[in-house]
Amino acid sequence: MRIFLLLLGLLAIAETTLAANEMRILIDVSGSMKKTDPHNLRIPALRLLLELLPPETQAGVWLFAEDTKTLVPLASVDEPWRKKALKSSSKIHSRGLFTDIEKALQTVSKDWQDGDKKNQRNILLLTDGMVDVAKNPALNAASKARIEKELLPRLQQMGAHIYTIALSDQADHALLKRLSLATDGWSETADSAEELQRLFVKIFKKAVPRDGLPLNNNSFTVDLSVKEFTLLVFRKEGSPATELVKPDGSRWNYDQYPDSVRWRHEPTYDLITVAQPMPGQWQLVADVDPDNQVMIVTDLKLKVQPVPHYFSLGETLTVSAELTEHEKRITRKNFLKLVNFELKQQGESENTWLLQPDPEQTGVFRQRLKDELSPGTYELILTADGNTFQRQWTQSVEIIATPVQSEVTVEEDSEMPVQIHLTPDINVIDPGSFRAKALIADDQGHTLETDFIQAPDGGWVLKMKKPKGHQTLIVNFDIQAKSVQGQTLTPVLKPVTIDPSLFEDDEEAAGDAEEELEEDLEALEEADASETNWLLTGLIAAGLNLVLGIAGFFGWRWSQKRAQEQQEKLLSRLA
Repeated sequence: MRIFLLLLGLLAIAETTLAANEMRILIDVSGSMKKTDPHNLRIPALRLLLELLPPETQAGVWLFAEDTKTLVPLASVDEPWRKKALKSSSKIHSRGLFTDIEKALQTVSKDWQDGDKKNQRNILLLTDGMVDVAKNPALNAASKARIEKELLPRLQQMGAHIYTIALSDQADHALLKRLSLATDGWSETADSAEELQRLFVKIFKKAVPRDGLPLNNNSFTVDLSVKEFTLLVFRKEGSPATELVKPDGSRWNYDQYPDSVRWRHEPTYDLITVAQPMPGQWQLVADVDPDNQVMIVTDLKLKVQPVPHYFSLGETLTVSAELTEHEKRITRKNFLKLVNFELKQQGESENTWLLQPDPEQTGVFRQRLKDELSPGTYELILTADGNTFQRQWTQSVEIIATPVQSEVTVEEDSEMPVQIHLTPDINVIDPGSFRAKALIADDQGHTLETDFIQAPDGGWVLKMKKPKGHQTLIVNFDIQAKSVQGQTLTPVLKPVTIDPSLFEDDEEAAGDAEEELEEDLEALEEADASETNWLLTGLIAAGLNLVLGIAGFFGWRWSQKRAQEQQEKLLSRLA
């Protein structure tokens, strides 16, 4: 029995697949868009996003106003899907009567099941208005309350990330920000419809990250492992025609390029895709633009552990990176010693660090930031430079300064072991005005709203029971207060997740699971002992499984050995 389980485990390793990205796009088509987007610039912005979506991404587009209707059905991205989606984008309009954000979010997420988080779930919401479901303000307020207290907790448990773009001063910026903060998405504001293309690209980079190359002074270096690159070049009115200079000095433009190149030319951008590009330094002849970028298809990747978009002031931000080849971490020391991992912080303040090797994991490099980051929005840029190759990763983060600090503690011997503490800054907040509620959601769709109580130390506390089994709870906060000057404040806090990891480490959990498995197997074997026919059948099945398992095991070993040999060849050439 144990041999059979072991072989199944080895086969499972060989068949492991990567999580797919989902991008579900919601476009506001209410009548107010006639003013905020009179030239319907939502169409070219959406088309650019559709062009950038990599193959195998699960994507779909919906239009919403008083109702939500499918524009492009959800499907895996391929060229027929992309062609149909580009054509359908011309149907975007501004004739809707209302702005039912609640129904829109419900519609695009209705097929998501509890606990099924194998895909990375992303929602992009573009709107120019408030929650507007009727002429009655009470109905609008009720819809907004349901979004915050019922729909948002469900989306959090589903693992959704909500990215929002507000296209007017009339949009409900507070709601859009709350949706993005609570789901670790991102929120942007467009001052005009002309900004939509660039904002769509920014959101795309966050939601569907792709491998990239550094673009410095319109120059980038292609190495031997790059199978394809896509170059996005933004253009301004009156800009000269874009040209691309190969490493051998030959030049391409929109009027003259080979069949191996796809060149989409629009008034505001060029999108150039080159298959099997020549290794060496390429030069872009165009205006330098910070939003220009190079995306690549390669087996030599820079893998970075997910970094949240939002951090509270004083919270530790960790960047952990590794290079992989054919999804296998590179651990060859004589190769890694040639690679520098440089992390840059750009924004309201700037800084640079070199990632350091993790002493416990060969091939992993880390940098932890805490006191180095002050409140503000920053762009983190990580570049892996191996002289003969480069890879780049970028991430936007916001460091949030809030006059309320949160902390989760566990008291093992208590009937209410989980305690969430809130500590308001009395230099900012009038303590007598402070009120806090928690909205607790479990992974079965149940929610509970409860009040924090004042603690003897002057802070506020919420005591909770230990979650049952492997249950995960998400706690959102609703805080109302006044400043010492008497102004109304609504401090924003990141949600808190309560799960079994608070009570035991992974090894203890694994040990418990192993003991339970062995007990189950022993019970099963005892039950089978009295059933000789079942035993005979089981032996036959076990024999077949053993043969299949051995075949799978040696096949897996052969594929691993072949991948290792390919990696060694590539690394030797790059080094």
